Order: sequence, then structure tokens, then C-alpha cells
Amino acid sequence: MSDLLQRGRAWAPVLKSAALFVLPTPLLFAFVVALISGEFARFAAISGALLAFYGAGLFTWRALVAEARYFLGERLDLPAVPLKSASTVLTSSGAALAAAAGGYAIVGMLVFAVLAAAGYLSFYGRDLERRTFSVSAVTGVDAKAVTAQLKSAYGRLQGIDAAARSIAVPEFVDRLRRITQIGKSILAEIERDPRDASRARRFLNIYLDSAERVTTEYARTHRHIRNKPLEDNFRQLLIDMEQTFETQHQKLLENDLVSLDVDIEVLNTRLKRENRIG
Repeated sequence: MSDLLQRGRAWAPVLKSAALFVLPTPLLFAFVVALISGEFARFAAISGALLAFYGAGLFTWRALVAEARYFLGERLDLPAVPLKSASTVLTSSGAALAAAAGGYAIVGMLVFAVLAAAGYLSFYGRDLERRTFSVSAVTGVDAKAVTAQLKSAYGRLQGIDAAARSIAVPEFVDRLRRITQIGKSILAEIERDPRDASRARRFLNIYLDSAERVTTEYARTHRHIRNKPLEDNFRQLLIDMEQTFETQHQKLLENDLVSLDVDIEVLNTRLKRENRIG
């Protein structure tokens, strides 16, 4: 899959937010008629409906943009506010107010509100679930600092996943998927025992950054190039990365600090050489 196609697939849903700006257009004509005729109660209901629909459109646009950037690895997390849920409420309210402006009674307004909410959810879906993790409280450990480290580390793994989606070699995609799964197991272990964060400091602060850079650079420069020596070199690097991730996980479980740091330092040196960042 080319980078252009990947980005196109990520950004295409954003266009769907235009529906919430276009569909209420007939209300604009009703708005003008109510204003000219002096029907202020109807005018107020239509005004509220328009504001609700346009507000829902704005929130939906922001939600879809955030999802696209998250999918592409350009942002670490999804919005804290459930924007689609808020948009569902606004769309439902807009439909109810539009029904009121059309002369419907309470029952009719409720029917329109329910149908609008159901239509919104079927068309746009629900908010994606935000990544949540909780660092256990341990005496002498700065939980806030460890949480920041973990958030950054999850972002690095997300970046590797995003880069893998634009690599044309299925074997490499599978290897990278296994690497990120092991990485998530490592981070989960640190969540359970945040004291491991100091033992895995090189993995968290240096190695993951280098691994993401190398993977992203390979995906960018070799997307359309099938060069066997380059592929063989990257394949071996992925094998080493996977083994080091697995070793990191085992060392954390075994509490073997010295061996862990040595393993990480050796492979990180190679990653720097491969990406020319040293």
C-alpha cells in the first residue's frame, strides 16, 4: 500500500463531516421565512436547530481529523473529550428542534431525535476508545514521570505500526506487528511495576525512538524499491529487534539489569548506524 493511498484512506472519512453542514440547508430558507413573517417562536427553534447541526458538524470534523492523524501516527492519543458523543447529542437536539419548528408535538420531536441519533451513529460510528493505563503507586517512584514515559513509548510503538502499514513486504509487516505486540507487553509490565521504568530507561528513552526512526525511514525510502541486499539487511535488523524486544521483556521479568542494558546498548548502536543518527 503506497503512502498516498494510506493517507487517502485515513483522511477520506473527514469529508463525511460535510453532511452535517449541507443537510440542514433547507432550514436556512425556513429561517428567513420565519424571520420575515415574525414567527419568533419558530424562528428561535430553527436557529437552535441550525446551531446544533453546525456544532455537531464542527465536533465531528475535529473527531475525524484526530482519528486520521492518530491512525497515521501523527498524534499520540485521541481527544480526551468524546467529540462524537457530543455530536450525537447535538444532532439529536437539532432534529428535535427542527421537528418543533415544523409543528410536531413532543412525541414527534422525540421520534425525530431518536432517528437522528441512530442515523448519526450508523454513519459516523462511535468515538474510538482512548488508550488508558494506570501506573501502580510505589513508594519512591514518580508515577507522573513514569506515566509520561509510557505515553511517549506507546506513541513510538504506534509510529512503528503506522510505518508498517506502508511497507509492501508482508513478512516485514508481520515482524513489525510482533515487535509492537511484545513492546506493549513490556509497557504493561512497567505499568504493573513502575520500578521497572528506571531499569528499562534506555529502552524507553533511546531504543524505541531509534527503532521508530529506522522503520519510518525504511518505509519512506524503500516503499517502491525491491532491492534484495537492502531487504536482507532490514530483515536481519527486524530479527534482531524482535529478539531484543523479547529479551527485554524476559529481563524485566527476571530482574536482570546488567544483561538488559548491554543487550539494548548493542542493538541501539546498530540502529543509530542504520539510520545515521549517531
